[in-house]
Amino acid sequence: MDVMNSMAVFRRVVEAKNFSAVARETNMSQSTVSKHIAALEERLGTKLLNRSTRSLKLTEAGKEYYHHCIRILNDFQEAEASVGKGKIKPTGTLRISTSAAFGRTGILPYLDEFFSTYPDISIDLLFGDDYVDLVKEGIDLAIRIGPLADSTLIARKMGTSQRVVVASPEYLVKHGRPKKPADLIKHDCLFYSLQKTPDLWYFNSAQEGDESVRVSGRFRASSPDAICDATVEGLGISVLCEWYIREQIKDGRLKVILPEYRPTAYDINAVYPERKFVPQKVKRMIEFLSSKMDS
Repeated sequence: MDVMNSMAVFRRVVEAKNFSAVARETNMSQSTVSKHIAALEERLGTKLLNRSTRSLKLTEAGKEYYHHCIRILNDFQEAEASVGKGKIKPTGTLRISTSAAFGRTGILPYLDEFFSTYPDISIDLLFGDDYVDLVKEGIDLAIRIGPLADSTLIARKMGTSQRVVVASPEYLVKHGRPKKPADLIKHDCLFYSLQKTPDLWYFNSAQEGDESVRVSGRFRASSPDAICDATVEGLGISVLCEWYIREQIKDGRLKVILPEYRPTAYDINAVYPERKFVPQKVKRMIEFLSSKMDS
């Protein structure tokens, strides 16, 4: 077996702490993953991993070898990126983590064009609203919307996500239309529970400047899909990203209210592990998605 390939498999097994997970992400069988590790152990004449049905632990030799693998594999990637300077054709599988909402509206509609431009790149799109450990999960790139937690990851702003206050026509007929943010106190508001302060809404207007309102309501959810559906069904007023509900606004299922009071906009960031040279496949995707946000 190719030693560099086996080293890459060994590195991922250590980071994922799971043979089957690495098999799935690399499209190998679990036995093939095991053969890569066995080939390294035979080549080195020492055991690298202790495995049981419930755990996987590095031996002392395995710990030392793992750190060498990181250095060698990173040096190899950086050498290609440095010498190629864009001349090396981007190839390989690009694993992207993003929310289901952004993945469906901000990535999937453009993948046919991306594949036509970069036919040697494959995409593994992972949906989830929770933050994931990019290194542990072997993820090349994450698209995150909103404030970023402090970390060693690199973040590059790709665009801005403008948010709007919306309600269904039925809700507004039944409960009335708020004229200013303070009026929201009298209404049922719908909360996205993964936000740090879901019941504290911030606004900006040319006349009033910045202000915040503590709202209340009887429904919260950890999914933007659920918040959108609940708003359409007339359960209350919500704040959602404009790009996400464009169709519902267009066909009249949702009405924008308080248009002169803008909720705080969120940055859309590309986030990836820190390294001296960024892989071509990551660079090309960031550039591609940024161009779509500018258009």
